[in-house]
Amino acid sequence: MRLALLCDDVTVIPWIDAIIHDPNHELTLAVALTETARELLRGRSGIKLTPYWEDLVGGHSFDALLVGGSEPQVLEAIKQLAASGQTLLFVPKQDQGSTFIYELSLIRDDNHVPIHPALWHRCDPALRRARDAIHDGSLGRVQLIQFQRELPTQGSSLVPQSEIDAAMLLDVDLLRWLSGDYDQVTALQTGACDQGALTQSVKLAGRNLPEATWDVCAGNAPISRLKIHTDRGVTNLEQNPGSLEWTVTGPDGVCHSGDRQAAVLNYLQSLESNSTLPMEWPELVKAFETVDATHRSIRRRRTIDLHFEPMSERAIFKTQMTAIGCSVLIATFLLVLVYLAIASTVPLPDTALLVLRTMIFAPLGLFLLLQLLYPLTRPSEAESSSAVK
Repeated sequence: MRLALLCDDVTVIPWIDAIIHDPNHELTLAVALTETARELLRGRSGIKLTPYWEDLVGGHSFDALLVGGSEPQVLEAIKQLAASGQTLLFVPKQDQGSTFIYELSLIRDDNHVPIHPALWHRCDPALRRARDAIHDGSLGRVQLIQFQRELPTQGSSLVPQSEIDAAMLLDVDLLRWLSGDYDQVTALQTGACDQGALTQSVKLAGRNLPEATWDVCAGNAPISRLKIHTDRGVTNLEQNPGSLEWTVTGPDGVCHSGDRQAAVLNYLQSLESNSTLPMEWPELVKAFETVDATHRSIRRRRTIDLHFEPMSERAIFKTQMTAIGCSVLIATFLLVLVYLAIASTVPLPDTALLVLRTMIFAPLGLFLLLQLLYPLTRPSEAESSSAVK
């Protein structure tokens, strides 16, 4: 499979290494928009470099684009390439933000562009074995899933919020993939300030799902541990901080090691054979929304219920009309009170009163007329397919 690259972040390194070391895949072209992108590709021979993302338009020399990063010029180039109809393998990162993810969702639905989230941990052999054991019941009934992270902070006891969110995005996706579609989030921070927090704890819950907890604090080295508590014992998963590969140890003491190279190649093979990919775009949107929900939970000090709705022109229209409608109703009520006060104290001719009444209710009438535009908005891809069925 021939691929091209547009990314300026280290999250793409596992993909680059797997592609260039496999004879069945080739990285034909790479765009270096930033100095960071050039550093990533330094020492990796055989890759043609270009400073212009426009060279990727057309896609005659490659089958798919591997994209990622968070610099503004990179994100803008990704949107332009998606709008041009290129097949994208998108490496997510929390710094990209939910707004950018929603924009890509709209481009994906409007242009029917294939955008595939590139998270190789979903193809890791050890993690897939653990997930299969959870779903087929061979581990027993799952009672609790605990995820513990320690992030190095160079002597400080505070973990920056940006690093917390970056780690949580991938970990939340892993928890959702292992267990199910969590729709309740409860988050708590200790020692929170502008520089970060001492600890953060997140509890995920969902109907007929075991509770999952995620805890992070400062440490001397990056540590990621996951424990699956069942009625037959505890299954331990630990991530190697260097290779990022997982080791799974079951209740019987049998150990299974992950393989990053095999995980990436399994993903590419699924894409090349047009078989079911390990992750669809709406699942990535849910992961971003779950991280956003932790911020609301901390701010409001309560559990947040997640209501996932496919992003589309129609969904945005409904959201905007709801907000505008509330404002219009409140403004109309207040203006009616002002009108009654004026009409009862100041003698005005009938023509003036008619003009005042028209001015008060005209915005409300205009708002109601705007609802006629609803059928003209485009639904999401999921809504369109369900309507066809």
